[in-house]
Amino acid sequence: MHHLPFLTSVRTGRLAVVTLTALAMVLVSVTSAAAKADSKGTITLTNRIVEMNGPVGFSMIKSAQKKFITLNAQSNDPIWIRINSPGGSVDAGLILIDTFRASKSPVYCLVESKAYSMAAITLLFCDRKYALDHATIMLHEASYGTMGDDPSNRSRIEFLTNYLDKMHRELAKRVGMSHDKYREKIRDAWWLMADEAEKAGIVDAVVREIKYSKFALKRTEEKSTVTKRTKTQLLPDAITKEKIPKRRD
Repeated sequence: MHHLPFLTSVRTGRLAVVTLTALAMVLVSVTSAAAKADSKGTITLTNRIVEMNGPVGFSMIKSAQKKFITLNAQSNDPIWIRINSPGGSVDAGLILIDTFRASKSPVYCLVESKAYSMAAITLLFCDRKYALDHATIMLHEASYGTMGDDPSNRSRIEFLTNYLDKMHRELAKRVGMSHDKYREKIRDAWWLMADEAEKAGIVDAVVREIKYSKFALKRTEEKSTVTKRTKTQLLPDAITKEKIPKRRD
């Protein structure tokens, strides 16, 4: 009889430990889920930013590429691409895409006002994708034209068809659709508000809160060497020789 209270207390102690452990696991799980939900619409924007403002063309893309390469050389911290663009040249846009796909820095994208056409394609290749609440996104079929003799045009059209099919297959995979369904969506232009883009998986989240953080950016100075050349004149011997003073009479 004297042993029963001891056994009961031991069992009760074990039960309490198990109960507390289970409770702690539940609390951690709930807290983690809440933190994840709270942080979904929150981003921390840094000063490692590459701007895509205006139409996509070679001048804009080369400037963005230069900034991206500079930031990537400084560290492997995330680089933000901030998009406000109606789209433009596919050839030009793919230069930037190929550049950041080959880099070690992860690439995050924020659509502020709009990302249409080639700008939307750039968005899809980023590691993390965000949009402000009133941002809009549009994907559509490519447009192109050819000039010249018939055999050359046929060859070019065949090449472009295969080229674009390959690109659209990759885009469909990134959106999580079959190739046929994706082409059906973009046939007459696929317009999306930010919340619709989130549901479609085109952006990871609609941004509700922006935090700011600064990295110490290294300044790079471009040094140029200026060589000054002095003109050498060939003068007659009479001028180069020392003048002899006239003899006084």
